[in-house]
Amino acid sequence: MAGKGGKGGKGGPWREFLDGMVVWLLVCVCIVVLVSSGAWNVISDKVGIGHAASTSDLTKAPDGAQRRADAKSISDLLAGLTGHKDTTPRTDAGTTTTPKTDAKSDAGTKTDTKAATGSWGSDPAVWRAGLDATNTIKTAKARPGGYDRERYFGGWASNGCGSATTRDTILARDLKGAVKNPRCRVTSGTLSDPYTGRTIQFRRGRNTSSAVQIDHVVALLDAWESGARDWDQAKRVQYANSPDVLLASDGPANMAKGSGLDANGTSLYRPQHSGAPDIWMPDNKAYRCDYMAKRATIKSKWGLTMTPREKQQTVSVLSQCVAGNYGK
Repeated sequence: MAGKGGKGGKGGPWREFLDGMVVWLLVCVCIVVLVSSGAWNVISDKVGIGHAASTSDLTKAPDGAQRRADAKSISDLLAGLTGHKDTTPRTDAGTTTTPKTDAKSDAGTKTDTKAATGSWGSDPAVWRAGLDATNTIKTAKARPGGYDRERYFGGWASNGCGSATTRDTILARDLKGAVKNPRCRVTSGTLSDPYTGRTIQFRRGRNTSSAVQIDHVVALLDAWESGARDWDQAKRVQYANSPDVLLASDGPANMAKGSGLDANGTSLYRPQHSGAPDIWMPDNKAYRCDYMAKRATIKSKWGLTMTPREKQQTVSVLSQCVAGNYGK
């Protein structure tokens, strides 16, 4: 009788199974509450486990890439629990360092530090280089049709550090005092915006990330219409993630820019009084010469074409910039 009573006291294997299920159910409920309440974002920034995507991230990165990044974050956590050390290099401040990007994509290019410091309109050598670049740019009629951003260019690629992407690489380059979380994602910093001339305090978050966006100076649609449609997929993805093509900028200004080119030659941007009615220009007039030089340099490097009107306007503006009389 005593032996039988002892067996009943333990509850048997079914009791243990039910107790386990209750525990897992409670854990799942807690996770759902954390994510839905937004508390998960705070915990994520502290411990480095997958972060809920911000509005800006959802427009730039495919869901598959985010799932892979979150899966890797969880794998790293499990590795830590089992005694395996995280071999990711860290700075003295405790934040993870960002590895260098593929040297092939940046060969022969220079970082645009003026965009980060707000020092614009002061380097005639840049404008001369842009003007010289137009000599290698062929003219051709734009070839629209068939453009699909996600299908042909993809979202932001991983930069090889934690769950960070190309977006974080550019934010780290262009923001002053950029701060990263343990997963290498930029969480804050200050942007001297080249497109508006304003100073923007960036803070990562669902409702704040979109204040700073990453612009393709020669937009993906413009690139598609001027030659990228003939590239293989690997080259298009490389272009979309190449730092020399990208610039951190004011979110609303980036959205207003769109493709940045009136390929139909209807002088869409004449109200800007920039001397280039077919080409979008930033409101910050001090950056216009730099912007036009950067467009020309990108199109030359990547073998993209210009429409005849686009090239004529580009040469005209850059010639005035070099002569020191643009906008006067």
